[in-house]
Amino acid sequence: MNDPVEIALLLIEDDEDDYFLTVDTLEAVSTRRFNVTWADNVETGMAELRSGRHDICLVDYRLGAMTGVELLESCRDALRATPAIVLTGAHSAEVDDASSKAGASDYLVKGELTPDGLERAVRYVLQRNASDARIEYLAFHDPLTDLPNRLLFGDRVSQALARTARGDNEVFVIFFDLDNFKDINDTRGHAAGDVLLTQVANRIRAILRPNDTLARLGGDEFAMCIEGPPSNHQAHALIERVRDVLAPPFDVDDGGSIVVSASFGIASTSETSTPPEELLRNADIAMYEAKRTGKDALAHYEQSMHERLQRRIALEQDLREAISNDKIEVHFQPFVDLSHGSIAGFEALTRWNDPVLGPQDPGEFIDVAERSGLIIELGELVLRKAAQCAAKWRDDYGFGGFVSVNVSPRQIVHSGFIDTLIDILDSTAIQPRNLVIEFTESIMSGDVDTVVGVLDKIRELGTGVALDDFGTGYSSLSNVHLLPISTLKVDRSFVIRHNDVKGLSMLRTIAIMSSSLGLTSIAEGVETTAQLGCVRSLGFSMGQGYLFSAAIPADQVPDLLDHQYSLAPEG
Repeated sequence: MNDPVEIALLLIEDDEDDYFLTVDTLEAVSTRRFNVTWADNVETGMAELRSGRHDICLVDYRLGAMTGVELLESCRDALRATPAIVLTGAHSAEVDDASSKAGASDYLVKGELTPDGLERAVRYVLQRNASDARIEYLAFHDPLTDLPNRLLFGDRVSQALARTARGDNEVFVIFFDLDNFKDINDTRGHAAGDVLLTQVANRIRAILRPNDTLARLGGDEFAMCIEGPPSNHQAHALIERVRDVLAPPFDVDDGGSIVVSASFGIASTSETSTPPEELLRNADIAMYEAKRTGKDALAHYEQSMHERLQRRIALEQDLREAISNDKIEVHFQPFVDLSHGSIAGFEALTRWNDPVLGPQDPGEFIDVAERSGLIIELGELVLRKAAQCAAKWRDDYGFGGFVSVNVSPRQIVHSGFIDTLIDILDSTAIQPRNLVIEFTESIMSGDVDTVVGVLDKIRELGTGVALDDFGTGYSSLSNVHLLPISTLKVDRSFVIRHNDVKGLSMLRTIAIMSSSLGLTSIAEGVETTAQLGCVRSLGFSMGQGYLFSAAIPADQVPDLLDHQYSLAPEG
């Protein structure tokens, strides 16, 4: 049989007879053992209650010059750790109301005390206090990782600011999130993502000093607060330790290990007027600036970053409205067959001409779409418009070539992409072979198996698959044969260097490899007749570039459909 649970009980009672009567009642309780501390005066009672050493307090209502209710009022903060029950001589609505307002959890009439009744009252108060404490804990902590949440993190930053205001140290807030975390959620599932976040939190928590704070703010966003000398050295050293502990692979499910990195933004009290929310905001802005330079990056907050963020926020809102109001256009740049100079197909390129702001830079607004998630909606819109144009050119002009559409990595791994592609093929009634899905090598930085699986499904539909900007990203000549692609587009940087020994060597290698693998090879960025002569002599299937045509609006494409380009060198 288990021993009774021991409860540390504080009894504040100035009448010795009532003290013994209460103790006798407590000792008659068989299911619990009470370790009673007796405070026979107000001063001792207040000191003991504030000590936090007791599980529960019983306080007499009448204590001479002060009532038990007044005592509780003066020790209200202590009642969070030590709940109290008021003992009174008779039932009284006035005492009940006053006790409740003072923070007491209950009140009992002395003459009606029984062992069972007293035990039930104590048990109920302790259970309710534990529940209240749990609710309060959850209000300030992240339930997944058990780290402080945004609310508690703000309070910790405030405390740090108060401390440093009295000395020479500064407060540093470091905001970071995991690179490509959404891709992990999309490909491995949210359960695996939650396991990863928990493991990340545990690894980082283990390397922090007692006074450092790590918080999870939501999703894969974390923040750290540290204090130190007015130098970035300490913040940089901590970030390097975080990078070190994140470097080993994470095992989150049976799908194989995951390697992650993070991007960091730093803000300190030297750069801002230091409200906690401003420090966190500035660190957040700096992190997004870091992400603009790539993965596993670091940036320090500068005022110009805030101005750029405001620009991106406004651009995102305008882009959202442009997509909703069908203000996105698709222009087309031809692919020329290098055997006889005819147009073999077109690449669809996204264009946005804002009625107020004018033409927008595709690199900028597509980057905003990627970061905001609008790329899914934008990408579907462009893919659908491109297919509709291909169907119209086929029906009206008998054009049998293809239209190629660049699809972002986020679109490829999105769960609804294949269904969207099937719907577009069905609704436009174009032949799958007349549509080519392009992707860049950056897609290979994520879950390669998932990507290859999606590309296999695209090929099974009969749709072409092209690897764009080849030579600038994650693939290599040795593993291209592993990808289910039909077309290889060599990056324009190699075409520009056609008269350079290394550039020419790379072009020749790619041409030979494409031929041996049965791939259609396309040379991008052909701008001069010399470049055209080079890629033709090496055996490239098609060329694309300003030498032939810039990207043009859809309504101008029919004028080009029967055009025959001269492939003869000048002179």
